[in-house]
Amino acid sequence: MKFCLVSILPYNPYLDGRICTLETNNLYIWATIMGGVHYNGIAYDQYLYGLNYDYFDCFDLIMVSVRDVLIDVALKIKQRSKAKMVVFPEPELEHFTSLSPGELQFKFIKLLNTADAIAVHNEETIPFFQALTRKPVGFVGLPFPLKRLREELCPQVQNDEGEIHLGSLMGSLINRNGFANLAVLSKTGLPGAVDIQHPIEKEYIRKVRNYLQIPSIRCHQSLSWDHYMVEVSKSTLGVHLDFRLTWGRFPIDCAALGIPCVASPNLYTQKILFPRLCVPCQDIDKAAGLVRELYNNYNFYDEVMAFAESKLPMFSYEESKKRLLNLV
Repeated sequence: MKFCLVSILPYNPYLDGRICTLETNNLYIWATIMGGVHYNGIAYDQYLYGLNYDYFDCFDLIMVSVRDVLIDVALKIKQRSKAKMVVFPEPELEHFTSLSPGELQFKFIKLLNTADAIAVHNEETIPFFQALTRKPVGFVGLPFPLKRLREELCPQVQNDEGEIHLGSLMGSLINRNGFANLAVLSKTGLPGAVDIQHPIEKEYIRKVRNYLQIPSIRCHQSLSWDHYMVEVSKSTLGVHLDFRLTWGRFPIDCAALGIPCVASPNLYTQKILFPRLCVPCQDIDKAAGLVRELYNNYNFYDEVMAFAESKLPMFSYEESKKRLLNLV
């Protein structure tokens, strides 16, 4: 099967259009496990690859990771080629229901009824999409490169620093309830770590300390997922009280590294991997209490990790590919 992934991942003329071999926790992984190629949809529409839309006829299956800027691109692919197309609404559901302007919402509904199938990353969104289209809707998720992580990137995890890794902070570019994560850290009094988007975020922390008792925070600015995972592996557990109804990369990153994650259940991977550590996204006290229990109760720590480990096969390449092919 000839497979093509179309997304807004960075335009790379040296990699795009070639068989993808990248194994990271992002959308590229779909092209990798399907033995396919990737194109940046915006660059394609601007003719940067020098290809017309009828070029997509050479593929058996096209997956379009749909965001606002790719709705028109996806419609053109379906209208101008004969390839089977599955759309993968990639942002959180709230984006399409509340942030997209009305004209794009109409086009989005048109796309849902034009594509051959709709793949989702959170099972809770299936009824919503089924109400908008008669086309097949099914959960596929995102495959996880567990073997590469454990054998190449982090073969010997040293998560004995006693720190809490936060899933996000007060981002200079994107903020995913970082305030809540910081409040949990303050409540516990334990040291933290976080990946920052810009050095100015260190200044945010300094200013907040005028009002909150914030313990030490180790900040790192990762240039890649590989580097990010090495940094997360130094922590004892993760906290991410994200408010979005979405996939949840952070909980599965933690589970793969062998560390528990306290997070909100609207993150699909959290609900599957760490059901006993699910916390409403604004319940600071409950989250801090679970963190303390994980630190003080080794049996509890081991139990939640054993359960998470038993669920990781669900996100394997084989199971993920099977879900996609069953859908189309």
